[in-house]
Amino acid sequence: MRIALVTACLAGVAHSKMASMALKKEALKRGHEIAIEEQGGHKVPVKLSPEDIARAEVVIIAKMVNISGKNRFENKPILDVSVNKAVINPALIIDQAEALLSSSS
Repeated sequence: MRIALVTACLAGVAHSKMASMALKKEALKRGHEIAIEEQGGHKVPVKLSPEDIARAEVVIIAKMVNISGKNRFENKPILDVSVNKAVINPALIIDQAEALLSSSS
């Protein structure tokens, strides 16, 4: 499975980074590809490329605040979760993304 992940918290530092690291570790453990964008504090240091988005089979948005650019993911299955849930139980989030992908195909 190819995943596009966007994390967003108020400052874009601790929670976003912890969520992206936890989900990346779980996704790679399962053999999935993952591209990551971290948002927050009005900064997007690393942005998903159009190619990352086009290749993604599912989009995970782990957020505490609204993300910018959600319209980029039209026609993609989107799993919207809290950053805290992603940090606490990344395996459950990846399970949900796998289920979402299998139900949308």
